[in-house]
Amino acid sequence: MSDITARTKSLRDGIEELAALAAKDQVDAARRLVATLNATLDQLTGETPAPQGSAEQKTKRIPTPRDPVEKCPRCTLRSFTFQKGTARETEGGFEGLYHCTSCGHEDWREIR
Repeated sequence: MSDITARTKSLRDGIEELAALAAKDQVDAARRLVATLNATLDQLTGETPAPQGSAEQKTKRIPTPRDPVEKCPRCTLRSFTFQKGTARETEGGFEGLYHCTSCGHEDWREIR
């Protein structure tokens, strides 16, 4: 807990400095400090910021499978389920991570 206390004090000091810089119209220095504070907050909360992609990547629609449940190749039960938010782009299209709720088998499959 003492580590978090030291980090939050550092953040509070940075915010006070940012307020002073903004009051003096030092916009560039204020922006740099904001970026540093945001990175520190991300580390503190254990989150990583979303990657900054091009406009083309942001507008590209990631598909979802027509049937999110398939027959598992290992146990042959119909419990091989698409995991939402796992779609990724490949050379031939998109693929998603599937997880069998019965046997636990996981595999990447083409999204059709």
